Amino acid sequence: MLKETILSRSIRVICAGGLALGMHAAFAQEAAEQPIQRVEITGSSIKRIAAEASLPVQTFNQKDIQRTGVTSVTDFIQQLPVMQGFTASSDSVGGGGGGLTTASIHGVGETYTLVLVNGRRIAPANSGTTIDISTIPLAAVERIEVLSDGASALYGADAIAGVVNFIMKKGAAPLTVDAKYSKPQHPGGTDRTVSISKGFGDYEADGYSLFMSYSHQNSDRLKASQREFAKTGIINFNDPKTGKPLQFFNGSSRSIPPNVTVGYLDGAGDKQSVSVNPYLKLNGKCPAAHVDLGDGQCYFDYTSSVEISPEIKRDGFWASGSLKLGNTGWKAFSDVSFNKSHIYATIAPYPAEFSLAQGSPLFTKYVQPYLTPEQLSGMTSATVKYRLQDLGGRAYDYESKASNIVAGVEGQAAGWDINSAVIYSRNKQPQNYLGGFPLADKFDAAIAAGKLDPFPYALGEMPQGMQDVLRSTQYVGNYNTTDIKVYGWDMRGSREVFSLPAGPAMLGVGADIRKTKFSQRANQAVAHSEILFDDDQPEYAFSRKSGGVFGELETPITKEWSVTTSARYDRVTKLSDDLNGGDVGSNQSAGTFKVSTRWQPSKSMVFRGAYGTGFKVASMTQIGQPLADFGVTGGTYNCPLSAANGLQNHPLAQYCDTRGQLEVFQGGNSGLKPEKSRQWTLGAVFEPTSNFSAKMDLWSVEIRDAVTSVSEDLIANNPGKYIDLYTVKHKASTGLDKLAIKLLPINIGRQENKGVDYDFQFREKVWEGKLTARLAGTYIYHSKYTTPGTNDSWESSLNVYGSDNTVQFRNVIATSLTYDIGRFTHNLVGNFRNGYKDKHHDAENCAVNTNDAAAECVDVQLDVPSYTTFDWQTTFRAMKGLELTFGVKNLTDRDPPLSLRNTGSHQLGYDPRYASALGRTYYLGAQYKY
Repeated sequence: MLKETILSRSIRVICAGGLALGMHAAFAQEAAEQPIQRVEITGSSIKRIAAEASLPVQTFNQKDIQRTGVTSVTDFIQQLPVMQGFTASSDSVGGGGGGLTTASIHGVGETYTLVLVNGRRIAPANSGTTIDISTIPLAAVERIEVLSDGASALYGADAIAGVVNFIMKKGAAPLTVDAKYSKPQHPGGTDRTVSISKGFGDYEADGYSLFMSYSHQNSDRLKASQREFAKTGIINFNDPKTGKPLQFFNGSSRSIPPNVTVGYLDGAGDKQSVSVNPYLKLNGKCPAAHVDLGDGQCYFDYTSSVEISPEIKRDGFWASGSLKLGNTGWKAFSDVSFNKSHIYATIAPYPAEFSLAQGSPLFTKYVQPYLTPEQLSGMTSATVKYRLQDLGGRAYDYESKASNIVAGVEGQAAGWDINSAVIYSRNKQPQNYLGGFPLADKFDAAIAAGKLDPFPYALGEMPQGMQDVLRSTQYVGNYNTTDIKVYGWDMRGSREVFSLPAGPAMLGVGADIRKTKFSQRANQAVAHSEILFDDDQPEYAFSRKSGGVFGELETPITKEWSVTTSARYDRVTKLSDDLNGGDVGSNQSAGTFKVSTRWQPSKSMVFRGAYGTGFKVASMTQIGQPLADFGVTGGTYNCPLSAANGLQNHPLAQYCDTRGQLEVFQGGNSGLKPEKSRQWTLGAVFEPTSNFSAKMDLWSVEIRDAVTSVSEDLIANNPGKYIDLYTVKHKASTGLDKLAIKLLPINIGRQENKGVDYDFQFREKVWEGKLTARLAGTYIYHSKYTTPGTNDSWESSLNVYGSDNTVQFRNVIATSLTYDIGRFTHNLVGNFRNGYKDKHHDAENCAVNTNDAAAECVDVQLDVPSYTTFDWQTTFRAMKGLELTFGVKNLTDRDPPLSLRNTGSHQLGYDPRYASALGRTYYLGAQYKY
C-alpha cells in the first residue's frame, strides 16, 4: 500500500507513468526542503522511498479520474489500455453474470487479477477471487494503483496477472459535495450521481482522524429498440468478399403464436418428428418479429425485446478512522464500508414449453388439421414452444449488499515497522424475479380450463381478459441468494537488517490466514421446479481455509543497482461441504518466488525487471458445484448428433431437435489441479528533461493447467470430440427428455500472453498555460492457449473471435491532450481498439444465408473494423471551492461496429464487451468544497 506522505505530490508525478524519474524542478526543490519518509509500494512489503520501486505500477489520482468524466469505478478501470478480458455490466446481465463487473489485466482473465482495498482483500462476488468492482464507491477513492506484474509475495501467489489496489480517502478533509448528470443524445441511459464527504480531526494534533463519505448513483435502462444497430437479430449486410446480399438471424423457435413439435413413430417403428406453426399454416406467413426458415416453424426475433444496459441504483458508504494510542508511537485504525446496489434488468420474454394431449381442445383445433394419418396414429408427444410476450420480459433484480470491516494496529517495535489487522467481509447477493416467470401449476390449469389460448394471437393481439389470466400465473419473489463471507487476519513487518557499502538491506516478512464461506440457497418455488419449464435447482454451501507466509529482502548491490528477492508459501484446504457434510477435493499447497531488480545508471534512466512464479487453486464452485440447470445455449444450432457428423446412431441422438438452442447444465469438477504460472517483466523509464518522459515494460505470463470450461460452440461444433459432455435433461413441463450439454471446468493445458505496455508524456508551457500530451497503450504480440481437452493443440484469440468466445486485442491505445490556463482546464481524450476477425459462421449451422428467395446457407467471417472514440471535458474553477465541469463522451457519435456474435448475453448486432451503445453523451458536473 502506498501511504500518503509529504512526498505525495512527487510520488504522483513519479508513478503517473509507472516510474517517471525526473521530477519538475518545483517538485524536486519542495521535496529537498523536507525530510524524506519511507512509504510502502504496491507489490512490496518493504517500506522504501517511492522512487526506488522496481515493479511497474501505474497510479491514478482523483484528478486523473475526474478528467475522464466517469461516474463509477467500473467505468474508469475498464477504459484503461492495460485492461482486457473483463466482464462489462451490459454483457453480464443476461449472460449469467448477474450484473457483475470486473477487472482483467492484459486479458489474462478476471480470475487472475487480484483486487484490493487499502492493500487488503475483500469478499469476492463468487466462490473464487473475482471481485465485483462496482461495489467500490468511487467517491471514497483517493487513488488507484495498478501493478501489472503478477504473483505478489505480499498479497498472494494467485495474483498471476497483477493487482489493482484502491487506496481510499482518510484523515481531515473539507466538506465536499459532488454531483454529476449525464445524458446521451439518443434516448435511454441517463445517469445521475451525487456524493458527500467530510474528514474530521488532525491525527498529529488531535490524536485521531475520521473520514466519511456517502454516494448515490441512479442510471436509467437502455433498450435495444432505442438503438438502430441493436434493435433486431435480423441483420442484413453484404458479403465482404462477393458483395452479395446476406442475412444473419439468431432467433428462437419459441414463438408468438407458438410452434408445435409432434413426435411420432413411423411405419417402421422409428422415431420421427414434425414441426408446425398453426398461424403460419393459416396465414401463409409468420407474424411480425418472426422469420420463416422453411421448416414449418416461425422463429422469434427475441433481440427486439431485450435491454442493452440495465437500470442501476447504487448507494455506498465509507468510513476510515485512526486513533493515536497514547505516546506509544502506535495507532489503531479501522475501515468500514457498506455498499448496496440494485440492477434491474429485463431480457427476452419467457421461453415456455408445455405438452398438449391428443384429443384435447387446443390440439384438435390447431394441430390435428396439419398432421398426416401416419403422424396422428403414431403420435407419442406434442410439445408447444411458446414465447410469453404478453407476460412481458423476464425482469430481474440483481441485488448486492457488500460490507467490509477492517480493524488493526500500526507502529514500530524493536526496529520493525509493523502493520496487523483482522478482516470481516461479506457479499450477499439476492437474485429476485420481478415478473415474467409463470408458475407451472397455474399456467397448466389455465390452459386446461380453456382460459388461455395462445394460438390465434400474434404480438399485441391477445385480449385483455386473457392477458390478465396469463399475468395471474406469474411468480414474483426471490429466486436464490448467494452469500460469501471472508474472515481473515494478517501481519506484516519490515526493517533494515544489515548495512552494505551501497546502503542498508531491507527485510519484509508477514503472514495471512483466511476462511471463506460460500453458499447458494434457492427459493422453495425454484428448488422444486415450480416455475414452468424450469428444473430443480440444487442448494450448496462450501467453506475452506487458506494461509500463507512470505519474506522479502531488498539488497543494494551498488548505489545504482539493487536486487529484491521474495518467497511465499501458500496452503489451501479441501472444501468442507457445509450442507451435506464431508469434504470435496483435496488440500493444495505450493511455494512461489520472485526476483526483481532495478538499475539506475543516470538520473534520467532506470532499467527494471522481474521474474517469478504463481499458484492458484480453482474456485469452490469449480470444484464442488453439483450439476445444475443453466438454461439454454446463447446460439442456435443444427442437431449435433446427426448423420453429417456420423453420430446419427448415438443413443442420445433421439433427444436432439433438428434445429434450436441446446439445453445446458453447469457443474464442478473435484479433480481440478491447481494452476501454476511463470511471469516476467523487463522495462525502462527515460526522462531526459522535466518536460518529457517515456516508459516501456515488456511482460510475459505463462499458465499451466489453466482452468476453464469448454465453450458451447466447441461442444456443438465438435460433438465427436466432446461427446462425453452431452447428456439428457428431463423437462417436467413437457415430460420429455431433451439433448443437453454440460459446461464443466477442466484443466485445459497451457495459456501464454506476452506484450508491452508503454507510456509517453510531454509537458510544455503554451501561451499562458500548460499543455500536457500523453500516449499510453498495450501492444500484445503473442497470445495463445491449448484447445480444451488437449495439451498440444494450440489456438489463439489474438485479433480474432476465438473458440473461447473472446477477442484479445493486439492494440489498445489511449491518448490525451490537457491544457491548463487560468481557471480553465480543457481535456481531449482518444481511445482506440484495432479491428479483428469476427466469429466464423459455417453453412452447416446456417446462421447466415443469402438474402433472396433461395436463402442458401453460407460461410461468413466478417472483418470488424477498428473502433475509435473521442471525449472532451472543460473544467471551470468558478470560485474558491467550486468547480464546474462540462463534457462530451464519444464526440463523433460513433456507433459500435457490426459483429455477428451470437453467444453470451442477449444483445446482437455488436459486441457490448468492446464498445459502448450509449453514443454521444453530454454531462454536467459540480463540486463544492467548504
